[in-house]
Amino acid sequence: MQLSRKRMFQLIGFLSVWGLIVVLRLGQIQLANHEEYVARAVRQQERTLSLTPVRGSIYDTKGRILAESVTAESIYADPQAVTDPAAAARLLAGITGLEVSESELRKKFSGKSEFAWIARQVEAPVARAVRKLSIPGIYTLEEHRRAYPRGTLAANVLGYVGLDGEGLAGIEHSFDRFVRGKPGKVTLLRDARRSMYVVGAEGVNAPVDGLSVYLTIDEVIQFIAERALAGAVEQYRATAGSVLVMDPRTGDILAMASAPRFDPNRYRDSPASSWRNRPVQDLYEPGSTFKIITAAAGLEEGLVTPSQILDCGMGRISIGNVHIKEHDGHQYGYMSFEDVMSHSSNVGTIRVGLSLGQSRFYRYIRAFGFGERSGVELPGEGSGILRRPEQWSALSNAILSIGQELAVTPLQIAAATAAIANGGLLVTPRIVSRVVDGDGKEVRRPARPEPRRVVSERTAAVLNEILKTVVSRGTGVNASLPEFVVAGKTGTAQKASRGGYSADRFVASFVGYVPADRPRLVILVVIDEPRGAHYGGTVAAPLFREIARTSLRYLGVSPSIPSRHVAAQSIALAPLGQSPTPSTPAAVVPDFRGLDARTAIARATSAGFRVRTKGIGIVEGQQPQPGEHAENNREMTLSMSAGDAEALR
Repeated sequence: MQLSRKRMFQLIGFLSVWGLIVVLRLGQIQLANHEEYVARAVRQQERTLSLTPVRGSIYDTKGRILAESVTAESIYADPQAVTDPAAAARLLAGITGLEVSESELRKKFSGKSEFAWIARQVEAPVARAVRKLSIPGIYTLEEHRRAYPRGTLAANVLGYVGLDGEGLAGIEHSFDRFVRGKPGKVTLLRDARRSMYVVGAEGVNAPVDGLSVYLTIDEVIQFIAERALAGAVEQYRATAGSVLVMDPRTGDILAMASAPRFDPNRYRDSPASSWRNRPVQDLYEPGSTFKIITAAAGLEEGLVTPSQILDCGMGRISIGNVHIKEHDGHQYGYMSFEDVMSHSSNVGTIRVGLSLGQSRFYRYIRAFGFGERSGVELPGEGSGILRRPEQWSALSNAILSIGQELAVTPLQIAAATAAIANGGLLVTPRIVSRVVDGDGKEVRRPARPEPRRVVSERTAAVLNEILKTVVSRGTGVNASLPEFVVAGKTGTAQKASRGGYSADRFVASFVGYVPADRPRLVILVVIDEPRGAHYGGTVAAPLFREIARTSLRYLGVSPSIPSRHVAAQSIALAPLGQSPTPSTPAAVVPDFRGLDARTAIARATSAGFRVRTKGIGIVEGQQPQPGEHAENNREMTLSMSAGDAEALR
């Protein structure tokens, strides 16, 4: 009896201690460590994921889709629910398009995590193949992925998007805040059988779609430019190349091509160097295309006229102890400034640059937009390299005149040339026309800064006539078109190397506009390190011709018939900086009434008149009158009225 009672007390004591331990443990779990266990339970039973919104589309200027968001599926796993990790890894690795190795999958399944991504944003056939396997612990989730239906077309402008929906380059990056939208939330819940299902993505948790962007790029002209550029780069086995096509009246960029290209749908398959948007990111010494700026400054300051004779030193000029020669050993003697430009004489151009002086020349270079970003809404734009005059050497003034000792972007050269084409106004290049919401309502239109006058209409008109001769009978003849008058300038620049310039590495370029008297297109071609030929007139000018001819036909521009200019009067020789004097008998004054300012100034200058203008627009009066006999000291005053705005273009 005593033994039985003793055992009963022992049992009661044991049960009491056990009960106390249980109570204390429950107290620890439910009170002291309550939050920790709740969090652990939540981690085991649910997981919240960010749901990528539908990214806004990107369109060309005519509403053709260049980038869009399409439905895609992502594959994820609950490693703890995968019953046979080795078999699951083997089966999944065998699915074409999943692009994940068996070893990677084994590693994902062997961890203690309750969640692991297998593949993001795969195409529908891949997701169907995964579901068909019915592997325990493997699930799919609907998302959206970025798609570029035109493949490589305009890829360097558009950029690309990461897996999390973030724009990483190009327009995708610079307008990411507009096109990205607002992410939503979705919750993955696990039930007692370890099966997963999705809840959420509604109400405040629903994603908000992004806005759409319309570019100034024209898909057809972009294709024309890219096709031509790719052909030239292949033909000359060049390192790289750029093409820009711009409307000089508005600054709208119609095409911006880079070579090499890449496919933004699979951007990781291409080297990073192919992702560059070269027209805004690459820096290069422009060489002779920069002579347009030297000429514009000299003409504007009255230091030179088209018929003025310059001493080209039989192909050599000395600056201190440095001797600068003409290309290819040319030995030009006395030439008119028009011929200096058409034959791209270094010596003649340097004489004009030296007459400008450092501070004045620098002021014009900056006025044309060099040394600063253009303002185009693209990431990574370079500002170029232009030192201030106080940092120039004794040689700088001369060397800058012919496009050396500075670095520019292709976009800067194109914009500066557009200023000559449109009558002297520097316009800000533009590549985005508007941003719209899902209903097509415009929510943003990028501001258009007021054009800045850099040279007078008269100077632009005179330089226009000079640049025509570059194409009609100078270094740019390979850019000529039978149906249109073309104005432009070639460039052949040696690439800088340690201690000087390379003897076998060049940048060949051509920049021009067409039709020359009422320009619709400015086109710049830059070919980096061509092989087999290296002159801009040989390598780049034919590419200009191909792009211009096809683009003008696509735009429906009627062929221009060259005007029958009044024969230019012979001009007596004059020293640099002085005005020429006529040396021929008086002639009958042409009728310039009804012409736009640009055409009238060009024709009057070609006829040997020094032109003054009053007002802007269409010529409504002139002095001397049509039909009168011009005096020896011939000055022409043209009175303008506003006229039709289209005529000013």
